[in-house]
Amino acid sequence: MLAQVPTPRHLPPPPTDSNLPDVVKKTLRSMWKYLLPYRFRFSLSITLGMLSALFNGIMLIGFQLIFSLVLKGQTRTLGEATKLPLIGEINLADIIGVADDTPVGLTGVMIACSFIPVLIFIRGFLGYLSSYMQVWVTSKMVYQIRNDAMCSVLRQSPAFFNSAKTGEMMQTVTAQTSVVQRNGMMLLQTLAQRPLTIVSILVVLFAQDWFFTLMSLVVFPACLTPIIRIGKRVRKMGAREEYDSRALSVAMVETFSGIRLVKSYAREDHAAQRFERTNASMTRNMVRWTKAMELVGPVVETVASFGIAAGLVYAWHRGLEAENFFLLVMALTQIYPPVKELSRVQMLLQKTTVAASMVFELLERKPDIQDAPDAIDGGRTNGAVTFRHLTFFYRERDGSKKETPAVQDIDLQLDPGKFYAFVGPSGAGKSTLYSLLLRFYDPDDGAVLLDGRDIRSLTQASLRANIGVVSQDTFLFHDTIRENIRYGRLDATEGEIIAAAKKAHAHEFIERISGGYDAIVGEGGCNLSGGQKQRISIARAILRDAPILLLDEATSALDTESEKIIQEAIHTLSEGKTVVAIAHRLSTVLEADQIVVMDHGRILDRGTHTELLARNALYQRLYHLQFSSEEKQTA
Repeated sequence: MLAQVPTPRHLPPPPTDSNLPDVVKKTLRSMWKYLLPYRFRFSLSITLGMLSALFNGIMLIGFQLIFSLVLKGQTRTLGEATKLPLIGEINLADIIGVADDTPVGLTGVMIACSFIPVLIFIRGFLGYLSSYMQVWVTSKMVYQIRNDAMCSVLRQSPAFFNSAKTGEMMQTVTAQTSVVQRNGMMLLQTLAQRPLTIVSILVVLFAQDWFFTLMSLVVFPACLTPIIRIGKRVRKMGAREEYDSRALSVAMVETFSGIRLVKSYAREDHAAQRFERTNASMTRNMVRWTKAMELVGPVVETVASFGIAAGLVYAWHRGLEAENFFLLVMALTQIYPPVKELSRVQMLLQKTTVAASMVFELLERKPDIQDAPDAIDGGRTNGAVTFRHLTFFYRERDGSKKETPAVQDIDLQLDPGKFYAFVGPSGAGKSTLYSLLLRFYDPDDGAVLLDGRDIRSLTQASLRANIGVVSQDTFLFHDTIRENIRYGRLDATEGEIIAAAKKAHAHEFIERISGGYDAIVGEGGCNLSGGQKQRISIARAILRDAPILLLDEATSALDTESEKIIQEAIHTLSEGKTVVAIAHRLSTVLEADQIVVMDHGRILDRGTHTELLARNALYQRLYHLQFSSEEKQTA
């Protein structure tokens, strides 16, 4: 038996019967600002829908007139009075201007019957215009909601992405907004049109035969009782389906992203079973929800058929004429479809509210890192970096600080145009300083200064425009080589792109590749070697030409020949810049202007390679461990 899939921990809890009204109110308030620009078309769509609903009454009166002309037989004359609901008796001969004894005839019958499709077309066309405008409005709203949701995701800090799941975010931005649009439109049509449809038909029915209509209404509670029982039992299945669909997306994204790991460990069956468990849960809930929705129709129609059967007995007892009975039966059959749709409102509302609450939770999420209200564009800086009494704690899932700080009381000045290297064991705090300089996080105490200004006083865009990054974990988009290099500066010309590639020693291999600069690099750059990807990354940083360069040991995973080429490219890239390098291999930073030794989040020492090797025990140990290991590998 397949295990029940747990609710993803990042999702809001599904609305319950007790808090559903509050969730609906909050959702409607959130949606109003997106509806506001299209309020005229929205109002027009509602008006047209109401007219379509009211036209049901006019159509029934028209049918009564047509029935009275056609079903009386060939002896019917235009002068015979016709009694119509709400209008009373009319004389067609007087209206048309012919003699009272003028027979209806075949021509008259054909003209009368031709009005049936005309009446139905008018009602349908009004409904079509209403539906089209509602689709237009909801599509425009969803378009803007999706854009805003994507922008909200992009504004979040790395701390958010450390805990969020890519599949959940994708599902929220795409699928959940579609659910809101589709079900929201159905709710609008149902609530705006169906009650008026029922009222307009009932008005005509009461005018035609109040006793018959009153007795017919007795059947309605019998229709609603099973609907309520079914709804209470399975209404939550629709909400659960939406949650499972997000879990399914998570499973797919993680499997596709880690396909090399899956293949390397031969875990295809395990990945398929994980997907199957989530898929089975979603399918099970989808079937239950659909069963509930579709069961409502047959139940309503079956109960309604008892009313029609009873109506026939009543017609026999009263001796109703055929045209009057046909009108009554037609009116009743026109009532039950909108009643059936109204019976589904609560289930549709539940599912729509769940989807909308997920979307608006993401939309309303405040980023951990935001520009200050008075933040300025710092422009191009000289590249002087100061870490002033810097202390920072990472957070647990509940937002509380971890017990041990990642960095503590860091006081350091990095002068423009010099090469600084940070060394130390894993967990020393080197990468944390990178993240704080990029303002991925804000320090708990102290500040990071750029040219003497607290980086929190600058806009994030202007701060990061002054920083170039080359990492050992090179990421390339599934696009051309040209566009991956251009990512460093989006307005770069073709000549500037090629010049950057030449400086990065990438131009030669790009020219040899089929397609050259138009070649597609593949997902994550899978069509290129590690050295080739790294050179494209360096070309991107060269094109950016930022005064500060962050290097996260860009050569640690490369072979000797590739490492030499990359080192030459980095040397070209570093000229005239403030270089901050995380050194996993000390051989790459021996010529640094200053090496900073870190351990347990603190700075232990700083100096040149010669100075540190003479006096710092940790640096000595790291140096001897690494170089003795390299000597053994060489031997």
